[in-house]
Amino acid sequence: MLMSCAVFLSVLSGCMEKVDDDWQSADELRAQLYHASLDTDNEIDLGDNGEADMVLAYSADEIINPYTCKSTLTQNICYLLYDSMIELTPDFDVEYVIAKSITVDHTIVKVQIRSGIVFSDGSPLTAEDISYSYYMAAKTKGSIYKDKLSNVTNCSVKGMTVTFMMKEENINAYRMLDFPIIHYDPSANKELPPTGSGRYKFATLSDGVTPNTTRLVKNDRWYNPEKVKIEKISLREMPSVESIVHSIEIGTLSYMYSDMRDGTPQNVNADYQKVDINNLVYMGVNTNDTALADENVRRAMSYAISTNDVASVGFSGMALGATGPFTPNWSEAAKYQSGNGRSRKNAAIECLEQSGYVIINNGVREDQSGKQLSFNMLVSRGNSRHLAAAENISSQLAEVGINVEITEISAEGLIARAGKGQYHLYLAEYSILNDMDIGDLFTLGEGLYNGPKPYDCIKSYGSYIRGTGELEDFITAFENELPFIPLCYRMGIIVYTRSLEGVGRVSENQPFYNMQNWYVTHTD
Repeated sequence: MLMSCAVFLSVLSGCMEKVDDDWQSADELRAQLYHASLDTDNEIDLGDNGEADMVLAYSADEIINPYTCKSTLTQNICYLLYDSMIELTPDFDVEYVIAKSITVDHTIVKVQIRSGIVFSDGSPLTAEDISYSYYMAAKTKGSIYKDKLSNVTNCSVKGMTVTFMMKEENINAYRMLDFPIIHYDPSANKELPPTGSGRYKFATLSDGVTPNTTRLVKNDRWYNPEKVKIEKISLREMPSVESIVHSIEIGTLSYMYSDMRDGTPQNVNADYQKVDINNLVYMGVNTNDTALADENVRRAMSYAISTNDVASVGFSGMALGATGPFTPNWSEAAKYQSGNGRSRKNAAIECLEQSGYVIINNGVREDQSGKQLSFNMLVSRGNSRHLAAAENISSQLAEVGINVEITEISAEGLIARAGKGQYHLYLAEYSILNDMDIGDLFTLGEGLYNGPKPYDCIKSYGSYIRGTGELEDFITAFENELPFIPLCYRMGIIVYTRSLEGVGRVSENQPFYNMQNWYVTHTD
């Protein structure tokens, strides 16, 4: 697997702004409610008593801190404790949380923070907390947000406005501001979880001060006026995904999100839903090869492949057939992408014949010079899903006279050979970050693309990123040049107990999206 860290606002002249006026009265109400209750010393939380409504898995051998914890299980718990300035919806649109408005002007991103938001201990959330959280996210060793924030060079505050300075222009830079916000408290015990403003907080032990890190209780000070229905959550350590799924099936655990990186749970006897994630499975194409340099040949390969079949056969249906360079569930781009997930073999054959490639005795096409459409595809050894997808692709291309032989290679070897251009084709996976940046996939020198510069793609993409061009123009240029061939977008999964009701679609960036609508039904 080749991985790279890269991932509904109107855009006008490189600047966007959205103000949620519906929050004004709620902001004022929260300010009135909590202004006199900021001193919470010796507050006793009785939430650590009684039966929990939900039970979630976590890793007990690390502090629950969004910037230092390593396990995915613990990271998922952090989504309950800490809110962010924004979050991405299941449709990859931006939803404001702590942010009230955002403007982007070239390399400057300004965020206006909502007034009246407080942390779970009653302390007011300020711009200084945002700045502190940014530095923790961007500078802490091992932080999962470090690479995501690599384009940010500085952060400053003035009143309730936070300004982020960027190295490079990116009209989608604001989409990266989904890191958790924690309370800046120099006197806080670093061995305890930091304070957040999320839906839940830690219950306290009988001393009224020490958090009980195995029990979460509803945070009555949460910014959202919608009432959270699930009052108490217990945390339980579990050793493996298989044991978690089994525990959900028998009702001793309540819920799990997995990005399916380690495979698909089999025979799940519980409720589950697929989750759209932004991991693109694609076929790299070395256009230094004379045949692959022909746009008609690349276009024919794209036409011949049913991306729906690749998703079904290679990923057991846990993927979404690509319709273009971006996920079909991102409406901003999907309306411009011309694919439909199905093969168009007649169109593929027409493209090949236009370039003079005809069928010969062995079923492989060649041109008048004897150049055969016979290629080698590198695939990561041991990745059964990628191998199954590659075999399916090879079979589909054979139907139009293109021969593809598969070479299994280590993940490290694939990366090395891709970087050196020692391939015809390779199959890999690319993790797109929230800013939807896919530039590395067709930019020379980034180790993922080899061949002549795809001029139109580079030019139109640069204009779009700088806010001076349209996304539609880039997608048109991409579909004409096809510097790589999109295959499918891998999916994750949520599995949950049948007693958990109201669970809607969630996103990979917020596995508890709209959790305030969830509730538990109890049977006697």
